[in-house]
Amino acid sequence: MSEKKELRGYVSPELNRLFRAVVVKDKNLSDRIAEALEDWLNKPENQELIKKHNLGK
Repeated sequence: MSEKKELRGYVSPELNRLFRAVVVKDKNLSDRIAEALEDWLNKPENQELIKKHNLGK
């Protein structure tokens, strides 16, 4: 990914606490959020939507 964009959202305090507690020291929070979003986008139901709307890379 050559250019990065800021993405903002809100999560519950509990999800925030858990997420930050498991972030591995070798990666920053932004990298982990990007990784989580990529995993979510790779779910079959989301891949179907990506293909349906011709949103692939």
